[in-house]
Amino acid sequence: MICLYIAKDTVMSMQVDTNDSQGTETTESPATEQRFGNNGNDPGFAPISPETPSWGPPSGSDNNDPGFAPISPETPSWGPPSSSDNNDPGFAPISPETPSWGPPSGSGGTTGGNGNICTGCTDNGWTFSPIVVIPGQGNQSGSGLSNARFLYAATGQPPVNIRLGNRMVINRMQFGNSTPYYLENAGYQTILITNANTGSVLYRGVFSLSNGTAYTFALVNNGSGISLMQITDTPCTNRNAACVRAVNLSPNSGPVDVFLSGAGRVFQRVDTFGITSYRSILQGSYRAAVSEALPCTNNNAIIVGSTYAECNNTKIAFLDTTSVTFMSGVTYTLYLIGRAYQTPSAQLISLESDLVY
Repeated sequence: MICLYIAKDTVMSMQVDTNDSQGTETTESPATEQRFGNNGNDPGFAPISPETPSWGPPSGSDNNDPGFAPISPETPSWGPPSSSDNNDPGFAPISPETPSWGPPSGSGGTTGGNGNICTGCTDNGWTFSPIVVIPGQGNQSGSGLSNARFLYAATGQPPVNIRLGNRMVINRMQFGNSTPYYLENAGYQTILITNANTGSVLYRGVFSLSNGTAYTFALVNNGSGISLMQITDTPCTNRNAACVRAVNLSPNSGPVDVFLSGAGRVFQRVDTFGITSYRSILQGSYRAAVSEALPCTNNNAIIVGSTYAECNNTKIAFLDTTSVTFMSGVTYTLYLIGRAYQTPSAQLISLESDLVY
């Protein structure tokens, strides 16, 4: 071990230099230089105080390690967690507000009953495991399988947890959220919706899932509670245009009209919980808008402004506008959710169904 001592005369010499108002040049004595072994090639130094951090490599280092700095309690860990082999994909801490889109660890469940919708159905103990579908990644509706996703369109309801078949597929889903598709076994499947805050059951139903078919299950208002609306997502067979339709899930809007920039009114008088047929829309970006239904059936008589639509001297303000982009060969659904002139306000959202069948 080599110990370094700072001579008293050196410290005094530095004090003189600090207090010399005339800028008198001071030098260390030869004895001081010899005492510190300074040959003129060593870097400068200063006395080390208790607050001085240690920037050099820690003891035991071979000086070939990369640089480091002391890690404080606030320093996040960006590297792979312990037990990682450094080949895992990147990760980041998940906050309580982060929705869980994949199927979390869960316990078994049941399916049973007959028909598309029921409440209080008896169980028969079937169990299936859903798989998250990444749209557009090959044929993912194979033999004996179907696809299901969820859209939260009910207003005035709490965050919910949803169980599909035997697995919990999403936690704390809230109004306006939608999920990716989950690959699920065809046949009768139970869907259970519970209050994420209290655990109480808000809805339970059994639905028939057809082989090779995709569905959107919309959470909608049913009086003071909620219900599920099963919507079949048909693949688009037109390779030269997009397949577009509209669904009205607003509980109080009444019939609505839907507009696209450059195309005028594309859907008219879509009733509450109404589903239109698909229309072929050329690929491109559009401004979509929705309003209460106009009192005219002739599209040529309609004047579309930036914030309203007008016909027969009747001007109706848009409930919402949004930008959408359509691609050829892909299915899109324009969903109206929320409340007209109330909170949460009406929103027009576009969901695509680009599964490869």
